[in-house]
Amino acid sequence: MATSAPLRSLEEEVTCSICLDYLRDPVTIDCGHVFCRSCTTDVRPVAGGRPVCPLCKKPFKKENIRPVWQLASLVENIERLKVDKGRQPGEGAREQQDAKLCERHQEKLHYYCEDDGKLLCVICRESREHRPHTAVLMEKAAQPHREKILNHLTTLRRDRDKIQSFQTKGDSDILAALDTRDFLNRYPRKKFWIGKPIARVVKKRTGEFSDKLLSLQRGLREFQGKLLRDLEYKTVSVTLDPQSASGYLLLSEDWKCVTYSNLYRSNYLYPQQFDCEPGVLGSKGFTWGKVYWEVEVEREGWSEEEEEGAEEEEGEEEEEEEEAGYGDGYDEWETTDEDEESLGDEEEEEEEEEEVLESCMVGVARDSMKRKGDLSLRPEDGVWALRLSSAGIWANTDPEAELFPALRPRRVGIALDYEGGTVTFTNAESQELIYTFTATFTRRLVPFLWLKWPGTRLLLRP
Repeated sequence: MATSAPLRSLEEEVTCSICLDYLRDPVTIDCGHVFCRSCTTDVRPVAGGRPVCPLCKKPFKKENIRPVWQLASLVENIERLKVDKGRQPGEGAREQQDAKLCERHQEKLHYYCEDDGKLLCVICRESREHRPHTAVLMEKAAQPHREKILNHLTTLRRDRDKIQSFQTKGDSDILAALDTRDFLNRYPRKKFWIGKPIARVVKKRTGEFSDKLLSLQRGLREFQGKLLRDLEYKTVSVTLDPQSASGYLLLSEDWKCVTYSNLYRSNYLYPQQFDCEPGVLGSKGFTWGKVYWEVEVEREGWSEEEEEGAEEEEGEEEEEEEEAGYGDGYDEWETTDEDEESLGDEEEEEEEEEEVLESCMVGVARDSMKRKGDLSLRPEDGVWALRLSSAGIWANTDPEAELFPALRPRRVGIALDYEGGTVTFTNAESQELIYTFTATFTRRLVPFLWLKWPGTRLLLRP
């Protein structure tokens, strides 16, 4: 359950301005400001003088530092309230370890230097190198870029709606005028006038414009994905819960890797274990905040398949260019009964769809989801995930929505905004935005993996 407003206000009062976490062993300095005792030791003195307060810049003496026992007791009571509301004890400390740290000082990165374009910790911001520069909080620095992205997305959505409207109208006009057999009888395919050919220069410029448009769209998606991962969300390290793992799944010793086995192992039976579905949940849950982690999909032969697919596409494009020609009059097309029969066979083949049996799913789920029997694994059941296979990618909506990213993701980034009610999936390597679920979360959410794909491994990163 999300933290209430009064409790959130109390949390802000007992938060250290240096490490941005709960005050640990709180102490007060000469100016009256309060920090963690360990944080005050990291404040280095100004050249030739005494250390200064990170907030008011007044100098203080380290021998005058005094503990604040009443405030330490208040922090313990607030943490106890957080535990009662569903947060795991010590989770704040573990999240602090999982956060990105400054390579030089091993401190959290909270500021963005507009002059150098770098992320800074509190010590870096006060250093001689960055003190004269303009440094702002990362959230404030991200706001202008977020607004630009939203404006571009609004324009792209408007263009997409226009294209879909034209396509829908064209399809409806064709369906209204077409009856298949009468249409073929009335308009036999014997003679077709192609007309004047399109100039090669026009074709080239049209292709270049389309490439630039696709590149712009891809760039916007990649920038939005990078913005989600680096600026808005906290990267967390998650592991799997072995007691929830199905008997079809094999977990590594560090509980970060899972593989599929055709043999069901019934040695360990737990109440929270999946029995029919090959699923497993994460051991760490979330009831607030913005968190990010990645799932790497390892499968033998994927790189070879992509190279072969690229070569085939290049060959098809060359063949199309060679076969493309323009007539200066009429072209004779003869229709026979065999042609009509072949058309019917092609339509029947298009109606047949091959079911994809081997696949995997990555995402999040409610820790209270049903785990016994056959499950539909939809958002209404408390599961928000992507399904990946050799044939493509789908969102687990009802019905499933097929997705068409520019590149097949080998590493899927999962960004959970609990209060915002979104689960966003990205290609962690190219930063391309793949899909976003929107919901209202009221219960504890955990990572979710589902694997029924021999020869495939799912690894949690980092």
